[in-house]
Amino acid sequence: MHDEIAELADRLDDTAERLAELSIELLQGALADADTSDERARLERSVTRARRATIKAASILRESTGTGVGADDLW
Repeated sequence: MHDEIAELADRLDDTAERLAELSIELLQGALADADTSDERARLERSVTRARRATIKAASILRESTGTGVGADDLW
C-alpha cells in the first residue's frame, strides 16, 4: 500500500511540474502578445493554484506514510 501511495505522490509531483511549465508558458505568451486581459490572468492564477494544491496533496500523501518531506520543504 505504501508503494502505491508513493507512486501516486510521484505522479502528483509530475503533474505539479507540468502545471508550473504551463503557468510560465501563459506568462511568457502574455508578455509576447502584450496581453493584459483578465481572462489570461485568471487562467494563470488558476493553474498556479492547482499547482500548489497538487504539491500539497503529494506532501500529505508522503507525510501519511512517513516517506517524505512536507510541502514547505519542496518550494
